[in-house]
Amino acid sequence: MRTVLLLALACVFASTAQAVEKPQPIVPSINDVIPTLPTINVTDTTAKLAPADSQKPTGTADLPSWATLGLPTDLALPVSHAKSPRERAADKVFDKQKDAFDTQQRARVAEYIGKSTEHPTTARSAGSATVYGFREGDIYVVYAGLDRLTDIELEPGEALTAEPVAGDTEGWIKSEFTSGNGPNARTHIVVKPRDEGIATNLIVPTTKRVYQIELRSKPDWYMPGVRWFYPDEEMAVAVKKEIDDQVNQADSEALAVSPERLNFRYRIKGRDVSWKPAQVFDDGAKVYLKMPDDIATGDAPALFVIEDGKPLLVNYRVKDRLYVVDRLFARAQLRVGDKEVDVERCGDKAWFCR
Repeated sequence: MRTVLLLALACVFASTAQAVEKPQPIVPSINDVIPTLPTINVTDTTAKLAPADSQKPTGTADLPSWATLGLPTDLALPVSHAKSPRERAADKVFDKQKDAFDTQQRARVAEYIGKSTEHPTTARSAGSATVYGFREGDIYVVYAGLDRLTDIELEPGEALTAEPVAGDTEGWIKSEFTSGNGPNARTHIVVKPRDEGIATNLIVPTTKRVYQIELRSKPDWYMPGVRWFYPDEEMAVAVKKEIDDQVNQADSEALAVSPERLNFRYRIKGRDVSWKPAQVFDDGAKVYLKMPDDIATGDAPALFVIEDGKPLLVNYRVKDRLYVVDRLFARAQLRVGDKEVDVERCGDKAWFCR
C-alpha cells in the first residue's frame, strides 16, 4: 500500500514538472500582432447617412454628388477630364473653320502661283534664247533636257550676291561662270538635269533683283538659253527722258528719285474711255498720271482724291499728256460727267498689281 502511494505521488510530480518546463512557441500568435478590430455593421449605413442628408446646409445644390455621401472632407472621388458636350461642339466648329481656312489658303497660293508663272508662250525669242519680260515676284518656267545644258543669262553688269539655291540638289547639276569684263560682264548659270520628268525650283539672288525659276526636265526638247528684258525699268527711263525734255520750260517737273526707284505699283480700273490713264507712277513725293495720246482732242477729266470715302479736290497740274499731283494718295478718281476711272496704289504686300 505504501508503495502504491509513493508511485502515485511520483507521477503527479512528473506531470507538474513537464507543465512548468514546456517551451514557449517561437512564432507569436496572430492575436498578439494584429489588434482586435471594431465590428462594422453594414446594415446601419443607410440609417446613419439619412440624418446627414436631412441636415445638409442650404446652398449645397451645386456640390458634387460625392459630397453628400458623408465621406471625410479630405477624400474626393477622381476628377473626370472628359470634355463636356459644349466643349466637343466648340472643337468641331474650330476644326471646321481651320479646314476652311486651310482650303482657302491653298487655293490662294495656287492662284498666285498660276497667275505669276510665266511660260515660254508669253516670251519672245532672240536667236536660240528665250527672252522673258521681268516682273518682280513672277515665276519663270525653264525647260532643260537630259545630256543638254541650259544657259541662264543675267543682265550685263548684274552679279550674284550668293550662290543660286535649288530645291533638288541631287537631281540637278548647276554651275556659274562670267563672260566679258567691266560693266559689260555677264553672269551665266548653267543647269542640267540628271533624269527625265523631274522638276524643282531655283532662286537666283543678284545685285539688282531676285529671280524665281521653275526648272522642268523634258525628254524631247529643251531651252538652250534664257534671259530677260526689263519693261518697267525701260519705261522708267523713257518717262525720265520725256520729263527731262521739258527741263527748259518754266513749268517743268523734276523727279525726286532716280528712274529705277520709281513706283509703278498702281492699279487702274474703270471703263475703256478715251481719257483713261495709260500709266500711273510716283517718285515718292508726287504722283504722275500719263494720259493717252488723243486726250488733247477730247475731254479732259477732273481729278479727285478719295479719302474716307469722299472725293476731295487736290492741287494738280496738267502738262501736255501728264497729270502731276503734288502729293501721294492711296486712291483717286478721274471723272467726266457720269463716267469714272479709279486709280489705286497697291500695298507693299499685295500679290498682284495689274
